[in-house]
Amino acid sequence: MRISSERTKRELGFPEILAGISPSTPFGKKRMAEMRPYMPGDEARLEGELDRLEKICYVLLAYKEEADRIVGIFKHFKDIRATFEKSGGEALSTVELFEVKCFLLNTDKLDEACKAMGVDMPGGFEMEDTSALLNELDPEGNRLPTFYIYDMFSEKLAALRASKKQKEQELRREQKKNAAALLREHGLELTPKFDLVVARGDTKRLEAAEGAEALQRGDEDSFSVTFTLRTGEAGHFLQQEIDGLAATIEEEELAVRQRLTRSVKKNHKRLLKNCRRIGELDFIMAKGAYAVRNSCVRPKIVRIHTLRIEDGRYLPLERFLKSKGQEYNPVSIILDEGVTCITGANMGGKTISMKLAGLIAMMVQYGLFVPCKSAFAGLSSSIHILIGDSQDIQRGLSSFGSEMEDLNAILAGSEDRAMIFIDEIAGSTNPQEGRALTKSLLGYLSTKPFITLMTTHFDHVADGHDVVNLRVKGLAGADFGELADTIKNAGLKERIEILTGLMDFRLERVAGDMEIPREALRIAEILGVKSEIIEGARDILKAGV
Repeated sequence: MRISSERTKRELGFPEILAGISPSTPFGKKRMAEMRPYMPGDEARLEGELDRLEKICYVLLAYKEEADRIVGIFKHFKDIRATFEKSGGEALSTVELFEVKCFLLNTDKLDEACKAMGVDMPGGFEMEDTSALLNELDPEGNRLPTFYIYDMFSEKLAALRASKKQKEQELRREQKKNAAALLREHGLELTPKFDLVVARGDTKRLEAAEGAEALQRGDEDSFSVTFTLRTGEAGHFLQQEIDGLAATIEEEELAVRQRLTRSVKKNHKRLLKNCRRIGELDFIMAKGAYAVRNSCVRPKIVRIHTLRIEDGRYLPLERFLKSKGQEYNPVSIILDEGVTCITGANMGGKTISMKLAGLIAMMVQYGLFVPCKSAFAGLSSSIHILIGDSQDIQRGLSSFGSEMEDLNAILAGSEDRAMIFIDEIAGSTNPQEGRALTKSLLGYLSTKPFITLMTTHFDHVADGHDVVNLRVKGLAGADFGELADTIKNAGLKERIEILTGLMDFRLERVAGDMEIPREALRIAEILGVKSEIIEGARDILKAGV
């Protein structure tokens, strides 16, 4: 189910949230890639997921050492689902059987680690019993991450290998006897591999080697000639026996691998279930770790269409401010069906407040804990955001044209319980038309069963409509004289960072008609706009022109 466009998710900062949730196993990563939003009507399923996540957060906090051990085990899992599926066809190789054994060993360790905590883990993570398959792949019972076609797999195989070893020993004794005779008769000593390397310049040894019937000429280059020991009749017979045994051993090893492959096939449904359960546990632990790390809380899910956030934090901005040693002011907001408008100076945090509400709503829909003191949320059928701050060059549209196309797409795709965020619409066209369009849009949306949050700098657009008016506190509590002295020698980037750090992003309700915020001129002045321009603007405001 598609709840929003990728652009909306990107504008809200949702990909950054997902980037902070890091499953360790390939199964957990696959589970995360399969994330789907909970839609209206899925409240019971969402509550079940939040129950599990709440318990996992408890486990992560109360059993940190044990939880870390589980995460450590996760890192050893490889994705061998294709091997499980392959078991229905050709015999698995020794390497593949080794990987199956390692998977089973890690599954056992994971199961033991979960049970060792002495706390009931959330349901749905119990491993299927595959101990019989592990015992078959590990006949010695040493539970080590190694694998070989052991003699214990087959009495016939053990007998064949013993016979082959005996023949190899007999052949080596025959070779040693022939090598000793060669040393006695020709003074030529062979290496342990029964060969002899003679330099071409050593004519005496070269002639001796060429005259010895027990040696045969082998590899040679411009510097030396290598001679090897002839097998001899007895040795030739033994080698034939060894080669025959090797072929029979290979056949028996194949039979063993085929038998083990059939056992894997017999268990492949259990194995695939365990893959899914490992992925589920890994994924929810990653979600829990993210929630704990970012002080997120469980949202209260309600049936009505609403979003109520107490002391919410927009994590991308909070991280940025913390990196600068600055504090973030949490924002509280209540959004019910109808239209809510936020006003305030540019740089005053209107867009951040909007993104905060949208991001928390999106996190709720995807079954995540949220960064705030508390949250009440009813599920939405869709979430859209319109931030008209760029031109669409590919379509040959201006900022305004692109914005209108996006608005049309949002309205066409919105049904009951939609959540719509619109930021400074029509800000790039002439003020008279922009104000009229904003006022008309606000009136249209106020009649729809949507939650709509709009920001605007136009005055009195809410007149005549049942609209909630909010404004950002912004720099209302700042000492502008002291602020000017603080940043007068700073560069533009540093000035903006200082202003952002001092900004109070909290919202307050405005009684009566919305007014144009009066902080814009102060911000412009602090950022270095010429004083005559600032004073001229103030005169115009006083004159009401």
